[in-house]
Amino acid sequence: MKKEDMLERLVENGIDFLNKAVDDLQDHPKFSVIHFHAAVELFLKARLMAEHWSLVISQRQDPDWNKFISGNFQSVSLDGAADRLEKVVRSGLTKSELTSFREITKHRNKVVHFFHEAHSSEENSEQVRDTVKQQLTAWYFLHHILSTRWKDVFSHWNAPLLEVDKKLRSLHTFLQVIYDQIKPEIENRKKEGEIFQCCPSCGFESQHNEVDQKIVYEANCLVCGLTEKVLKIDCTSCGEEVTFINEGFGQCNNCGKSFEPDDLAGELIDEGAAYIAAREADLSWDLGNCSDCDGYHTVVRTEDYSYICTSCFLTLDYLQFCGWCNESNTGDMEYSSWAGCNYCDGRAGWDKDD
Repeated sequence: MKKEDMLERLVENGIDFLNKAVDDLQDHPKFSVIHFHAAVELFLKARLMAEHWSLVISQRQDPDWNKFISGNFQSVSLDGAADRLEKVVRSGLTKSELTSFREITKHRNKVVHFFHEAHSSEENSEQVRDTVKQQLTAWYFLHHILSTRWKDVFSHWNAPLLEVDKKLRSLHTFLQVIYDQIKPEIENRKKEGEIFQCCPSCGFESQHNEVDQKIVYEANCLVCGLTEKVLKIDCTSCGEEVTFINEGFGQCNNCGKSFEPDDLAGELIDEGAAYIAAREADLSWDLGNCSDCDGYHTVVRTEDYSYICTSCFLTLDYLQFCGWCNESNTGDMEYSSWAGCNYCDGRAGWDKDD
């Protein structure tokens, strides 16, 4: 069997589990949890499969092609898949994505290994709402990954994935009771000047946003709990506000200008302070590297003296300098003189070359 055929079967199996999760939600919510968790793991394994079949096999076993094609093997867990996506495929999950998928795993484990039964219609309704919130948030992240970051692998399945997306978004009706309860509070806060926008996960106008620009903040949905990192600037071409979500890649909805992390860094840095610092040999305004997303010179010091990675929106109060190459980094540089940083091999690499 060809790898392409196995990949197709794996993806189609994931789509089947997604559809089954939606179908079972109202009458059999615990089975919906199991099916949705299976779907998430299958799509992560499919991305590993697209890279190489051996990545799907658990680290506890040696890769064996004959056992693999016969199904006689143990596959990687969600955390194992996430680790290989980061270290081998070099297209890992963000912290928000992994946290959401882990919540699905915990929910599934509770169902399978303990119990998750509802004893009344009220408890059943509450269970359904909790399940919907988790699944909508996880699907929002998963669908974004499949249609953007991994689109080269999964574009063949755009049509069935779009159908699944429509079915899952219809579930927001189960959360209507939550929205109805908090709507008066939202309306009062809007009158006081606070901003609420439509949540991309549940579809309600319940995502709280900040007014200020050039800061990274968390936009929280009061209905489904989706949390996103957001940063806003004025478009350098037309002046309209541009919103970046979870990463430093964006586009102006008014004029179409595209932005990348390098462009964002140029907008966030205090050029006057950086110029003065450079004349005084102050390296604290130099661009730094991000150990979280492996970004090179994506960390910028801003006007409020904090540091922001313009690629993954990590924020922190200070950077550390590599003891070997003197590059500034977000990671722990305590042993960098020997071990190096993300962009050098340290003294250990130097001695090895000798």
